Amino acid sequence: MRHVKFAYVASAAVALMLAGQAPAAERAGGSEGSGAAARAAPGGARLTTDAVPIAPLTLEGGEAARDLELDPGRIERNFGTVGHGRDGKETRRPASDALRKALDGARSMLEAPAPGEAADGEAKRQVFGDDDRVRITGTTAYPFRVIGLLQGTTPDGRVGNCSATLIGPRTLLTAAHCLYSHDHGGWLQNLVFAPGLDGGNNAPYGVYEYETAYIFDGFLSNYQGFYGSVVPWDIGVVILSEPAGDDLGWMDFGYDDALGDFNANIVGYPGDKPFGTMWRASCDVPSEAMQVMYFQYFCDTYPGSSGSSVWLHDESTNDSVIYGVNVAESPKANAAVRINKLYFDWLESLVE
Repeated sequence: MRHVKFAYVASAAVALMLAGQAPAAERAGGSEGSGAAARAAPGGARLTTDAVPIAPLTLEGGEAARDLELDPGRIERNFGTVGHGRDGKETRRPASDALRKALDGARSMLEAPAPGEAADGEAKRQVFGDDDRVRITGTTAYPFRVIGLLQGTTPDGRVGNCSATLIGPRTLLTAAHCLYSHDHGGWLQNLVFAPGLDGGNNAPYGVYEYETAYIFDGFLSNYQGFYGSVVPWDIGVVILSEPAGDDLGWMDFGYDDALGDFNANIVGYPGDKPFGTMWRASCDVPSEAMQVMYFQYFCDTYPGSSGSSVWLHDESTNDSVIYGVNVAESPKANAAVRINKLYFDWLESLVE
């Protein structure tokens, strides 16, 4: 696999902290739900069929994420939590005591890795070789029914589509750039989620409204005018107003320090396909493509696939476990934010 290097100086302290620990693994535990039949849309929420797919972050040559002063206070701030409610109120929560203690032992900074090798200009289509994506027509089967279209409106009036996955009764996992747009004015509003959507407005389980969205402070405070500066924090959580997972279930998520040489699955709603249709891509992820904060692959993606969970299916146990979130693209490879121990603990603290 051609390995594209991303320059993540800002996350070096955390990378050192995690890389120095003994290998470990942990899982949160999923659920197949109650198996209840499809029901009418709760609350009267609706989708907009002419929305624009939200593109993954594009990594261009020469981009380097630099934590300007590399001071402990700024690093700590990056891992605080910022929330935005449906009422428009923003809340901030500092990094936990456990995280601050862990960061105290990782103050040395690494030299900058080589910058990304992506070609100049924005890549419009991230399909490598033949398009091997397959449409999912059985969207009401588990785990596909817990994956859905996430739609929201930017402050400047653009309606965008992403993908998201239930990881708790009311909790969605997605990308931070599906919740906050640096280019279009900030927090997306009026977020709605259609699990198991199967084309057009065929939402077999209805359309759910959100209550609160959460991202890392670093996605805001570390932004330096280019997307490479915030990729390490491009992970987000949405809390729904109703517990869709009680009926539908939710997926397991976890971290595994020894993860590598596995087959990745990415299921979502790419914008080059008919609106609202669910598609699956799969590809092998070799160990050499795994880094502490991210991993890379040749899975075919397209705008609209942003926020899709990247998961491993264990045929021996029939378990499906999320280990990353599809967030970034370049002409060389696509990439996911990796769920490591730090991000696992953050997600567990937010799951409802």
